[in-house]
Amino acid sequence: MIRKLFRPILILSAIILIATVTLAGCAGGTPAAQAPAAQAPAKVVKPEAVWFRATIPLTGLYAASMMPSVEAVKESLDLVNTNYGGIDGVPWKYELMDDGMDVAKAVANYEKFKAAQPKTLITSVWNSSIAEALKQRYNEDGILCLSCSPSPEATYPAGNIINIIVAYTDGFGMFCDWLAETQPKPIKLAILTWDSPFGRAILTDECKNYAKSKGVDIVAIELFGQTTMDVSTQLTKIKEAGADWVYTNTLGPGPVVVLKSANALGLLGKMKFAGDHFAMDNDVNMAAGPLAEGFTGYHTFVTWYETNDPYVQSRIKAFEEKKYPAQYKSQPILCFPAWFEWMRGVYEATVKDVGWDKVNAEALKKHFFATKNQYVKMGYTTLSADKPEPRQARIVQVKEGKIVPITDWRTAPDLKPASSK
Repeated sequence: MIRKLFRPILILSAIILIATVTLAGCAGGTPAAQAPAAQAPAKVVKPEAVWFRATIPLTGLYAASMMPSVEAVKESLDLVNTNYGGIDGVPWKYELMDDGMDVAKAVANYEKFKAAQPKTLITSVWNSSIAEALKQRYNEDGILCLSCSPSPEATYPAGNIINIIVAYTDGFGMFCDWLAETQPKPIKLAILTWDSPFGRAILTDECKNYAKSKGVDIVAIELFGQTTMDVSTQLTKIKEAGADWVYTNTLGPGPVVVLKSANALGLLGKMKFAGDHFAMDNDVNMAAGPLAEGFTGYHTFVTWYETNDPYVQSRIKAFEEKKYPAQYKSQPILCFPAWFEWMRGVYEATVKDVGWDKVNAEALKKHFFATKNQYVKMGYTTLSADKPEPRQARIVQVKEGKIVPITDWRTAPDLKPASSK
């Protein structure tokens, strides 16, 4: 009896359910077919800081020239953080570790900053021996190195080292171009350089063959130690070889030792002297004093004495306001602010391209290598994956105590190792 009473109710419920489903289908399908609710965009997670960590020789032979570098790094990052709010709003910080030019210490320092967090993506190096020792580690660990030590061994085969100055080999070739254009023939050149990876960087077949192709006869090659204070013996051999010009691939005390020894032998005025990018820095000019008059070489950047240049004017003003010691009036204080500003732009372009979570050495290199014939306040920069170093420089000379350009900007010959061409 009860079952008979409930049967009409069950039938009525079934009819209502069928009608409901049918109406829902007519209204646009089942709930499963509805568009999903929009999700909020993922929040961009920025690092707490971008770190520039490096191992540098704060003690040892390079110590005196490194102190201005430390101040220059500090000032440059302060300017980036003040003027630009860092990199995409993230502050730029630094940590510099002393290696005393010791490769083992430099490797230990590298392991420390490699393990630091947030990860170090850009570092720098100031010594050719250390650049060569760390080269493979940079490649394996995905760390980009902006190098001030462009020896061919460190740079090629091209990897994660990007040079910020014209290569020693290319600059030597540019100097040979200038000799061929301006000096009476025959041109007899001697090389008097450090017995180190830096000093020997120009003793390549590419450099020797290029000099010969330009009518420059290399009549002598003499080496000396980085702590040697007199090169009279080497200069006597160079004199006997009949050299008109002497070229040194050294920096800091190196060119000064050459000039002082030449003066003691009465060779100044009888021979002419020249050097690489770093030999033409103002610290050499100040240390050598009048002995540097006429000293010639290639230089990748502007100099302190181009007082009509707006950027140089701004650096002279900053130098005076900060009351830096006179000996700090060298290349780092002049050029690092422009260098770090350029790096900031490349880093920020990379962030905008791939996002903070995908910034790595390969993404950064893509934007560094997009730099073509760009004037970055201190000089021109053109980079590519097969030649990660600038091409343009000028020949400069010491005249009346001032380092001044004697040519316009020009492109150096490409004298990288033949195996990398």
